[in-house]
Amino acid sequence: MLARMIAHAAAERLPDEARPHSFAALMELYEINYIYMRRLVPDLAQGSGTREVSVSRDGVALRLEVLERSPYTTTVLLTHRFESASGAESVPDLTVRVYHDARVAEAMAAGGRTAREPAGSLRERWMSNRFLNRWLRFSLGEGHAFRLAVADPSEPS
Repeated sequence: MLARMIAHAAAERLPDEARPHSFAALMELYEINYIYMRRLVPDLAQGSGTREVSVSRDGVALRLEVLERSPYTTTVLLTHRFESASGAESVPDLTVRVYHDARVAEAMAAGGRTAREPAGSLRERWMSNRFLNRWLRFSLGEGHAFRLAVADPSEPS
């Protein structure tokens, strides 16, 4: 199901110049994803929080979990978690790496499937990141936002 959602989002009414013709177009998409991630989580680079939940005005919870932090990157898991009689399901379950120095954000994995295989094609990476782009725009439009706790520099570590 997730693969079908990603393919649909990537192909949906793109102007011809936005189709994945080149690595440069993919990099532009990464830059736009970074802007949306900064709007969603403004203090991601400085934040010390590791798990947060944002609830939209319609009551839908978006979960953010910081998986890894380094001086120049932060890797997060973004997902909606739905409970049902058959158990919990996390959809779409995207792992996103934010490169703070380069100001780009890249979908690394979708639903447990990596989008960055060494042999992964430009088209596969384009589709995953186009889906991330559309999902971030949708989430922002629904009113989602995260405020991570920021460490006080005057406090001893």
